[in-house]
Amino acid sequence: MKKLLLITGAVLAAYLILTAVIADGSNPPVAQTAAYTETLHEDSYTVAEYDGRVAVFRSGEPYLITDTPVASLPKADRVRLAEGIDVYSEKELKSILEDYCS
Repeated sequence: MKKLLLITGAVLAAYLILTAVIADGSNPPVAQTAAYTETLHEDSYTVAEYDGRVAVFRSGEPYLITDTPVASLPKADRVRLAEGIDVYSEKELKSILEDYCS
């Protein structure tokens, strides 16, 4: 009976170690995944002024130029657009464009 318990314990320990090694190699911890995703996120934009209009830039190039004149916006918004507003998701981009272009 004692021998059976030792064998079962050894098999269980080997299974747990093997599972941990396999999981560690294929699934990085959530914190690492989130940081990696933020670093390589393709949905990053900058909302700024371009030729007097509210525009969206991607990779430093104009991506979308709206019909909204920056001069028609409040001073605080004009200042923010002059500095450029970094946006990291399509949802956030849509929200900002709704605020400025509605």
